[in-house]
Amino acid sequence: MNVLTIGIIGLLTGVIGIGLGGIIGILIKKTDFIFSLLLGLTGGFMMFIVTFHLLPEAFLLGKLPMVLIGVLIGILIIVALEKVIDNINAISYLKTGIILGLSIALHNFPEGLALGSSLIYEIELGKVITAAMLIHNIPEGISIAIPLSLNNISKVKIFLLTILAGVPMGIGSFIGAYIGSISNTFVSICLAIAGGIMLYITCDEIIPTGKALHKGRASSLGVIIGFLIGIILYY
Repeated sequence: MNVLTIGIIGLLTGVIGIGLGGIIGILIKKTDFIFSLLLGLTGGFMMFIVTFHLLPEAFLLGKLPMVLIGVLIGILIIVALEKVIDNINAISYLKTGIILGLSIALHNFPEGLALGSSLIYEIELGKVITAAMLIHNIPEGISIAIPLSLNNISKVKIFLLTILAGVPMGIGSFIGAYIGSISNTFVSICLAIAGGIMLYITCDEIIPTGKALHKGRASSLGVIIGFLIGIILYY
């Protein structure tokens, strides 16, 4: 698989995943149960990918210090983005949607690096990570669309904004595939960065938010089902 093809795959993964989430966010009946279940599914699937794919492959290609540094970088990227969001006072629905879109676009770039470098390293691993990224992007698109729709932004504009948030994944995939074909160490660090990003987002945002949205078992069942989906897709 050549570098250009991988870049296109990364672009489609980001654009389709977040774009689909945007459509769902515009059209879906906004119930806490549905959002809680979707977040749980995403969290469980991401935990499977991090535990059984991203970090094990990172350890195979790089040494422990490099993997730990990569995970730390991934976590710091998300923490820094959260700090920017937290420091903005009196956020309107419109501003919330734009900020979420920007933060999602920014963290899609290192995820694209991991996607591209994994596809150039091992196609089967790349396929699993592509599926993980695609599913992971859907609730992100929803999170962008909802506050914008509450601010009466047109559906076309919302859809275009969600698509734009997925573009950096294509850019990251192209660069990741290009550099990853040269250095296994780079692939290891990219996988670890993506693992750190996914781990933090899952533990700090996705699962807690899912539990807070609905008092029932929707989120917990979603996590389990999402984890099982990961097993089925891989095996």
